[in-house]
Amino acid sequence: MVAAGAVIELNSSGKILLVRRSDKLDFHPSEWEICYGRIDQFEGIETGLRREVFEELGIKDLKIIKVLRVWHMFRGSIKAENELIGITFYCKTKTPHIRLSEEHMEYQWFSPEEALEMIANEGIKEDINRFISGSKF
Repeated sequence: MVAAGAVIELNSSGKILLVRRSDKLDFHPSEWEICYGRIDQFEGIETGLRREVFEELGIKDLKIIKVLRVWHMFRGSIKAENELIGITFYCKTKTPHIRLSEEHMEYQWFSPEEALEMIANEGIKEDINRFISGSKF
């Protein structure tokens, strides 16, 4: 499977969006993360990213800036059906108020340094570190 993720900056403010996963989810419940989603079959990666961001956050004005990282993981046991290849993008929005889907229970705009303190997942920390080192261009 293929997934896309987004480190979303608000209005060039330096603040990035984190969302807290629902406590009802079986995978990393209640953890803070950036927006991720699986790409549908025959769907382009940027189209899929825009769809996921709209479904999970209600953001319509997503501006995709650049790729931050390509990654690979297994969810649960190491089997082909649990394998995921992902691309994380640096994106911007002018939408400060988020409409969460049932996958998440909270959101907040953080400085990248604050976000690093909130995140437990090493891969997401790497996404944010890449944002920190590459967003000023």
